[in-house]
Amino acid sequence: MVKKKPRARRDSQAAIFRAAAEEFAERGYEAAGVDRIAARARVNKAMIYYHYGSKLGLYVEVLRDMFRAVGIRARAIADGPGPAEAKLDTWIATFVEEAAARPWFPPIMLREVASGGPHFDPETLGMMNVVFGAVTDVIVQGQKEGVFADVDPLLTHLTVMPPILIFFARQRVLARRKPAPGIAAPRQVDDFVRHMQRSAQRMVRKDT
Repeated sequence: MVKKKPRARRDSQAAIFRAAAEEFAERGYEAAGVDRIAARARVNKAMIYYHYGSKLGLYVEVLRDMFRAVGIRARAIADGPGPAEAKLDTWIATFVEEAAARPWFPPIMLREVASGGPHFDPETLGMMNVVFGAVTDVIVQGQKEGVFADVDPLLTHLTVMPPILIFFARQRVLARRKPAPGIAAPRQVDDFVRHMQRSAQRMVRKDT
């Protein structure tokens, strides 16, 4: 029989995760401080090492949390019923939904990629590859159905994902600072989803 963690420990782990995610988003991995994370989470610093082993272990878990959630849902979309066109729309809406639920992830991911991915270990890269594999299967399905052109799944993936990260990173900036005159206001997430779906469909469809 598997013993459940005491509620206090589970609560402290969740508080640490959230505090660390915000700290990493604001400062990056190198500048993030374990003391500040503990203070944000209102826990003893020792609890961070108890739950995550190290600052690096905590950072990697923040990354994996997004890849794990998106990978599971992307795989279910690819393996589920329905035409590829509908799956592509659902995939984009899903990624946006998961990114919106984790406002810390876009700035962390953009900074990590810009620095060459120094914290992408093999297991984390494997989780990322699950997402790409699911997208590839949707593209290939659409090509077999005769509705998608002979597009490169990787280049398609790399065309769709960065704008989503940049959209939420920008939303985060504007939410924290009063925009200067002339700066475009934040857009509604639903409008952004529809824009990305139209853009992706036009990019991959044969008849366009």
